[in-house]
Amino acid sequence: MTSRLPLTVSFNLRETGFSLMSRLAARNGIEVSEFGRDMRLPFKSVIDGDPDALRHLADLSGCNSDDLRAWSPHYIASRSYLFRGEPYHARGIRSTIVRGCPLCLREDAEASVLPPYQAMAIKGDWLPRHSTYCHLHGRSLVDLWKESNLTRRLDTAERFKKIAPAIMSGELDGDVREPTDFDEYLSRRLLHGAGDAWLDQYRLYAACVFCDLLGRALVRLECPTSRVDAGSSWALYQMGYEACSEGETGILAALNHLRVQIGEPWEGPKMKYGALYDRLAYDLTDDDYAPFRALLRNHILETWPLGPMDELMGEPVLERKKHSVITAAHEVGMDPRLLRKLLADAGILDSEGDDQRDVFDANLAAPFLNSIDQQVSALELQKDLRLSRSQFDLLRKDGYFTPTLGAAGHKPLWDLRQARAFINDLLRGAETIVSPGRHWVDLAKASQRLKIRPGQVIDLISDGRLNRIGRLEGETGYASILVFFEELKNVLNRPNAPGMTIDAFARSVGLKPRQAGRLIRKGHTSATMARNPKTHARQYYMQEQDIAAFKGNFVTLRELAILRGQSWQSLRAALKKDQVSQFSPDGLDYGPVFQWAVLEARGIANRPGPQDGNR
Repeated sequence: MTSRLPLTVSFNLRETGFSLMSRLAARNGIEVSEFGRDMRLPFKSVIDGDPDALRHLADLSGCNSDDLRAWSPHYIASRSYLFRGEPYHARGIRSTIVRGCPLCLREDAEASVLPPYQAMAIKGDWLPRHSTYCHLHGRSLVDLWKESNLTRRLDTAERFKKIAPAIMSGELDGDVREPTDFDEYLSRRLLHGAGDAWLDQYRLYAACVFCDLLGRALVRLECPTSRVDAGSSWALYQMGYEACSEGETGILAALNHLRVQIGEPWEGPKMKYGALYDRLAYDLTDDDYAPFRALLRNHILETWPLGPMDELMGEPVLERKKHSVITAAHEVGMDPRLLRKLLADAGILDSEGDDQRDVFDANLAAPFLNSIDQQVSALELQKDLRLSRSQFDLLRKDGYFTPTLGAAGHKPLWDLRQARAFINDLLRGAETIVSPGRHWVDLAKASQRLKIRPGQVIDLISDGRLNRIGRLEGETGYASILVFFEELKNVLNRPNAPGMTIDAFARSVGLKPRQAGRLIRKGHTSATMARNPKTHARQYYMQEQDIAAFKGNFVTLRELAILRGQSWQSLRAALKKDQVSQFSPDGLDYGPVFQWAVLEARGIANRPGPQDGNR
């Protein structure tokens, strides 16, 4: 055991390891990094909460090592820390701004015979960025200093040398205020762990982040154009926590209030919910945030008229749940005012209301909407579907777009609803393509370049023989449909294409080329060696029998998500919950691919039959 130093300092309640080491170094008149070298105790190890380093520090100072470890964050990996039994992202526990309670620090100094800068200690419960309140003195925590360099930032004794006079004079004292419900919740979780409240079932850091984001959304109801300064961030946490304290019911009520009160009726969820939507959609995508993400996503699906042409939180909407008068009117090709009257007569909606905001169940209303006689001329159909006259004529010759009314003496008419549904079905599960480049082409260009009829391409999509279908962002209807040109060539068995390249095959099923290549090289799936028609080099290709063999044995996360009609994030979480691992018999990375045999044995999914695989 290391001997206690002759010159030491008293350990303060809830003090962190880096604070104690900085004070101990200052007490011995030496800079903290040099002190660490002399004692064979790297300051970085103490900052990271290494258990051996903290035990060594406890021996040097004479304090109890368990007390020291209790409030010192422990670095785990990947910018993550463990603090009070809860995981924290580095941003949430290692801010460049060090905060604290000047009254606590003043009491440290007054209780010691040492100079104030050697007596003042940083407490662990001040470290989480969500912690804004000192329960001992009833005041807000204040920013003590800001420093980007980690060593200089956490060498607290050196920092206190500069501000100790201001602390002792009361100049830096925080605002007096009552503790909020959120303050009490955070304090209780830090001291005693999770209880039985609704939020307690989730990770503390994720729960606090959600309260903050929900509060930032809700504050716009009171001050839509004002920014909340950093000193009032506690109020944002409280606003979010008030809704969360009532569980899902309170949160959904708050979200619905925002939907109605913020912005215009035609504006989407991103505008209504701001950072709450953006962060959960694109940044906070790991498992800790999955329940909050699902809550927001399900709320939006139940309250917004989103359909298969829309995207929600970075994922395509696979099935429409709700219609508004506007979306239903667009689908059936009818004036919204007339449609609202018909919907009211059918008892589906009130006769008065907001055509943009009022929604109704799309499945329940489907028989009624299907019964509406909605026919258009060829010119109107082409205009609505963004379909050229030449393509329309070619597709008609191929058996597509047969008029629903074409008897003698009548001008041919088409059911626009059916035509739109046909286009939407072709786009089901399509990838959103911002810039097509040379790989993605529309149906007209594809048929022209390959000298085939557009109906042949549509046949391949409808039969499920083309795996990669794209939707051109900013475009609608027929003109928005894109196909991956190399895959189309391979499926058509062009003479110069011995099969689908590994790169094209990988993209078509949702794998990276190196992952698909590794499956082949390791003998887990077959491929055909053939000569490249351009380079004459021999390389692997995926021919029809190889693709059939792969799909008979394996399914990727993306394909399974489309098959089950759910998002890949929720599917990944479900598979993880069921302890279903990705295929990796030898510990290598083959990507998000699973064996059908494993899924079927666990009762999770069955491999599709010939008709199930059709689009």
